[in-house]
Amino acid sequence: MKHTILIAYFSHSGNTRAVAQEIARQTGGDLFEIRTDRPYPEAHDPCSRQAHQELIDDIRPSLTNRVANMDDYDVVFIGHPIWWYCEPMVVRSFYEAYDFSGKTVIPFATSGGSDLQDTMADMKRYLPASVIGRGLCIGSYDVNHCQQKIQKWIHQLGVTQSNE
Repeated sequence: MKHTILIAYFSHSGNTRAVAQEIARQTGGDLFEIRTDRPYPEAHDPCSRQAHQELIDDIRPSLTNRVANMDDYDVVFIGHPIWWYCEPMVVRSFYEAYDFSGKTVIPFATSGGSDLQDTMADMKRYLPASVIGRGLCIGSYDVNHCQQKIQKWIHQLGVTQSNE
């Protein structure tokens, strides 16, 4: 089925960006990088501490950019790294910034070892009026050779970009 597709992503190390770019290449969807006004430290341990504190305190970092035409999209892929078994809090800021009612929302993530279980549960909780599609998690070490895995997943989802 033909759709109007957005691939929104938050990336810290570049892994999620690479996956988002591959999804965009294969679907023809539009890319949007989720950015916050509170950058995360580059080094792992300080970044992990900040992310964990945001999770504990239920902080929603401010977004520095917006999707100008969110109403135009009927399928939204949302990607991020897995931090502390779930999405970074800036992704929850993104969930709360838009009305996803009636949209198909499809998660994807990069991770050093966790899966999408908690992310899927959070997405269903924060986006209850959306259809949540089957997600995909790419291991951090598999990012550079994930094209076929993404192709198979997109085929199973049955989404392609409309050419309107």
